Amino acid sequence: MKSFSAMEQEICKIYHNNIGIAFRWQSALDKASEKVQVVFKHMGFHLTREEVELFSNQVACSRESISDCSRCAFKKECKNILLETPSATVSLAVNEKELEELDDLLNGTLFWLDLEDYLKNLCRN
Repeated sequence: MKSFSAMEQEICKIYHNNIGIAFRWQSALDKASEKVQVVFKHMGFHLTREEVELFSNQVACSRESISDCSRCAFKKECKNILLETPSATVSLAVNEKELEELDDLLNGTLFWLDLEDYLKNLCRN
């Protein structure tokens, strides 16, 4: 098994937070791909920029529709939110804190992808 520092040399990190990381693989095969690996908790998704945006929108919709659990003692730990993913066959059960962290991870990833595109286009001119 590779050490974390060895694996870090094989990736190009885009963004990370307490719940996960978004990156691109450094290998020649993956460099040709525009897909981003988004890993959080024990799950990884290999997504296009559009799928990251869709996932971010799904998180935002879930955050808006959270039921009022303010009186519940297990509010932070309860996995009462069913989150749709860009994959039609995968949904996730998450709690409010995980949803908040995932929102940050996806929005941070989109910010850096947009900045990268902006700088590429700026350098062409």
